Amino acid sequence: MRPENYPEGQQRSFIEEARRRQIIASAAEVISEVGYANASLARIAERAGISKGVISYHFDGKDELMSQVVIQLFVSGAEFMGPFVEAAVADGARAILHAYLSSNLQFIDNNRSYVAAVSDIVLNLRGPDGTLRFDTPDGDREMIAPLVSALAEGQRTGEFGDFDPTVLARLIRDSIDGVANRAVRQPDFDMRHYRTHLIQMYDAVTRKDDKR
Repeated sequence: MRPENYPEGQQRSFIEEARRRQIIASAAEVISEVGYANASLARIAERAGISKGVISYHFDGKDELMSQVVIQLFVSGAEFMGPFVEAAVADGARAILHAYLSSNLQFIDNNRSYVAAVSDIVLNLRGPDGTLRFDTPDGDREMIAPLVSALAEGQRTGEFGDFDPTVLARLIRDSIDGVANRAVRQPDFDMRHYRTHLIQMYDAVTRKDDKR
């Protein structure tokens, strides 16, 4: 169905959501080029081909826009990874782990400039109390929760060996986040080669002792 065929309220919502995503994408492009400190609303508006007033209509200032840039990256990442992980469910926990690693790294490789922008925001955006907006224990737990659950399920079914699922989930996330930073700094970084070795490493780590 084309947008003009939606009822008026739905059409307005569709158009507003498209505009929000356009502004978020423009913000990410500007940040990746000039850095967080120099990414003014004026520059972002110019990149999007709109006025600053349009940004103010959709976002309550620069801080909210920056927050939404970060959130949208995680939403887009989940949307990209979801089908791969879901397709692996029937083949068990190991297949899920492989799909999680492979699709996450592929998403990073496909979106290096966006990842660079988000990394810059995460290191700079602060809340009212002066602490970093996205550096929170709750955020860390929420990020690794699905992976912890998948690892624990693999242990329950006997597919995985003995390890602490939470510790291993954090190690996996650190491996992924670390390579994201490296991919941003090194345009010629071979993500496919890294992905192959990372999967092999965590495949070995999760196996039972008698199968290593």
